[in-house]
Amino acid sequence: MKTLKMLCLPLQTFRLEGSWLLLFGWIFLVTACSTIEPTTVEQKYDLAIQHIDKGNYPLAEPILKEITQENPGTRYATFSFLKLGDALMETGESKYSESETNYRIFLEYSPNSHLVPYVLSKLIELNFKRNSSLLFGSDYSYARDPEHFKKIIMEYQRFYLLYPDSLYLENAKEYLDKSIEALANHEFFIGNWYFKHNLYTAAISRYRYVLKNYPYSSLRMEVLEKLIKSYKKNQQPNLAKELERIQSNKL
Repeated sequence: MKTLKMLCLPLQTFRLEGSWLLLFGWIFLVTACSTIEPTTVEQKYDLAIQHIDKGNYPLAEPILKEITQENPGTRYATFSFLKLGDALMETGESKYSESETNYRIFLEYSPNSHLVPYVLSKLIELNFKRNSSLLFGSDYSYARDPEHFKKIIMEYQRFYLLYPDSLYLENAKEYLDKSIEALANHEFFIGNWYFKHNLYTAAISRYRYVLKNYPYSSLRMEVLEKLIKSYKKNQQPNLAKELERIQSNKL
């Protein structure tokens, strides 16, 4: 009996070791399969989306570009332009122009897509961000060329006319309001420069422009005060008094 148990022991040990070998073999195969480079366009697109979902935009960019180059005219190429726009926009300011190009290519290739409102809203957001500066603050963006802000207003008007009920319109409206405020600040910034250098006639022109074209700006009362001071400095007391009367009524 004792001898029989000793004979059986190596067989049990072999079975146990065999199970471990099978387990390690399975783990090796799964790991190896997970590192295989994607070969089909579907696999490449899925991998790019995974990188975007994880925030690995620089890894997604070359894959998506490869898809657009190797599969022109396909839906994978079309949607890769869209995803390239997203990835490049999230990468940072240096990629904004390229991002806009890819968004517009998507609109050209797929003008009737249900994602067009999304792309239009992203273009509005992008144009606002490209004229802002985290490093130098808001005054820097107000002093720069305001054409991007004007472009946002045009983009929003187009968006509203085409998709007045879009869920993305609210997000676009936020950047529209910020752009209008930025344009008002731009004119106010220049007016203040003229005022500081005793160029009161030029300052008056800028302040009046703000009040006429951006009547709902948060700067309205501040601009009114500077306009009154400018009239006084410019030897125009009657106009200053008239504005003071209007100012007291507003308060």
